[in-house]
Amino acid sequence: MKNKSIYKRIASSFLLAMTFIYGCGNHGNTADETVNVRTYVTLIHPSIQNITQYIQLNGVTLFQKKDNIRSTNTGYITSLKFKQGDYVHAGQIFCTLATKEQVALKNISSLDSSLIKFQHPLSVLANASGTVEAGNVVQGDYISEGDILAIVNEPASLIVKVNVPYEYNAYVKAGKVCEIILPDGNIIRTSISGVMPTVDAVSQSQSFYIRLPNNILPENLNVAIRIPHKQKNNILCVPSDALQADEMQKEFWLMRVTDDSMAVKVPVRTGLQNDSITEIISNSITPKDNIILQGAYSLGDSTMVLFDK
Repeated sequence: MKNKSIYKRIASSFLLAMTFIYGCGNHGNTADETVNVRTYVTLIHPSIQNITQYIQLNGVTLFQKKDNIRSTNTGYITSLKFKQGDYVHAGQIFCTLATKEQVALKNISSLDSSLIKFQHPLSVLANASGTVEAGNVVQGDYISEGDILAIVNEPASLIVKVNVPYEYNAYVKAGKVCEIILPDGNIIRTSISGVMPTVDAVSQSQSFYIRLPNNILPENLNVAIRIPHKQKNNILCVPSDALQADEMQKEFWLMRVTDDSMAVKVPVRTGLQNDSITEIISNSITPKDNIILQGAYSLGDSTMVLFDK
């Protein structure tokens, strides 16, 4: 019995020792795997191309011309053919009126049939074509001669108004080519139509306007205006996303990948920049270099990386 007990203790000790050794072996493999982990990146080549730098400002759409449809007589509105948002053409009947005299004659027309010819409503015609912005009356209202019945926006008078800081006076002028970027991403390429002769006393900005007679846009729409500022041709550029910078935006660098998959930090200077590409000024970067586009953030110098060849 004692021998069996001794054998059991020896077997148990042996199993514990083997478990400890196996665990130590696995721990060592995990450490080795951690050391060999590489960051996956995507690469691009710098390119030689043209670049244009823009001045970007905010603008808003406005209708320069708004016409008032006024009553030409005094009386009660018997019919109203248009409502807010409808399109009306010049010369169309906007509404009809019945004067107090016509209402009074209506009560006695049964006694004298000759009075019926005076019962025809009086028409108020639209004096302009456009969209009814606001209707100030409803059917049955009593109105006086000269009252404003509605306001009509003339589509051909649509403009974009943009306030330009006076410091850009040398670059923004009437006739200058520009781009209007709409909130849905569409771009209208046109030119600046004119300028107001005054400067705002508080903001020291001058108002310019851009005519858009052939575009259907709502009023008070906020848009972005891009005006060409500087341009260079045949220069070395990279996508702006590939450029790395310090917190103060004073030092810039690119991460170049060598043949042995090592990412090396290369300091550069920047030139012109637009919304997608940046000019690179450096004697150390060529169009044949592999530059990290994605995955370079917080990547240290001389780091081994992984990428699709």
